[in-house]
Amino acid sequence: MRIELPTSWDGITVGKFQELYPVLESDGKLVERVPAMISVLSGVPLEDVKKISLNDYKTISKSLKFLDELETLRDIKDDFKVGKVKYAIDLDINNMSGAQYMDFMHFLNECKGESSLVMRNLHNLLSCVIIEKKRKGFKWIKGEYDGSTIEERRKLIKEVMPISLAFPIAVFFWNLWEQLTRDMEDYGKNKLKKAKRIMEEVETDLLKYGAGMSHLTT
Repeated sequence: MRIELPTSWDGITVGKFQELYPVLESDGKLVERVPAMISVLSGVPLEDVKKISLNDYKTISKSLKFLDELETLRDIKDDFKVGKVKYAIDLDINNMSGAQYMDFMHFLNECKGESSLVMRNLHNLLSCVIIEKKRKGFKWIKGEYDGSTIEERRKLIKEVMPISLAFPIAVFFWNLWEQLTRDMEDYGKNKLKKAKRIMEEVETDLLKYGAGMSHLTT
C-alpha cells in the first residue's frame, strides 16, 4: 500500500489541520492516535491504515516527528501568498472597518475562548483579517476589506493555506480572546464598584433624610 504523507507543517492545509487537531489533542494512547493521524493526513481509510505492518508504522512515525513541533510555529508573517494571491495580515482591531470588525467579532465570540473552537473556526477568523494586496505601479499595497468575497477566502484558506502560516495567527486569536475577557471582567468589576458606591451614597442620604423626618415628628 502506498501512503503519501506531508514532511512538514508547510504541507498541511488549514482544513486538514482542523481534521487533525482533535486527534492531536485526544487522550488516546499513541498507538491508537498514530493510525488516526496517518489516515487524516494521507486520506487513506482508517481500516486500511490498520492493516499496514508494524515496521511500516515505525517508519511512518519517524517521518511525522515534525508534528511534535507545533508550538514552534510562532512568527506571524506580515504578508504572504495563498495560492497565487498576495495577502497582508490585519490584526489591529482599532484599524478595522465596521463591517470587518463585526464579522471578526462574530466568529471570535463563537470560539468562547476554547482552543478547539478557535481551530474549528480558524478559516472563518482568517477570512476577516487577511486582506488581498493590489498592484499599484511598481508596488503592492494592501486593499480594503471586502465582506462580499468572504466565502471565497474561507474556501481558499481551508483548502490551500498551510497551517504553518495560520497557526501563529490562531495563537494570536486565543491570546486576544483572553485579553478581551480580562478587559470585560475589569470593566464589569468597575461598573459593580461604581454601582455599589452609588448605593452606599443613596443609603447614607436616606438615613440622613429618615433622621430628619424622625426629628420633625417628635
